[in-house]
Amino acid sequence: TLPSAGLDSDGLRLYFGALGLSDEQFVALCGAHDLGRHVTLLGMPKSCLKELTRECLETAPVLMPFVAEDPDGFSNTYFKKLIKWNQRKVKLGEV
Repeated sequence: TLPSAGLDSDGLRLYFGALGLSDEQFVALCGAHDLGRHVTLLGMPKSCLKELTRECLETAPVLMPFVAEDPDGFSNTYFKKLIKWNQRKVKLGEV
């Protein structure tokens, strides 16, 4: 299962530590969120939302970056936003 979206960095570290990941592996896993894109369900037809097929996902209306503004380059954006999340300083829509 996936961890709760509301976990801060300490909670995520404990969650993945319980699964056997070292701190180094946890950092690498988190850093991967800075690369690539995901399919957003916003604007997707209701028929696709009821049954997510490969075709629906491949023809999805929008691909969004995970966190970073530049999903093709590596940076520390994810970690900066995670720190803001820990401090409860994240603005609506920022992450």
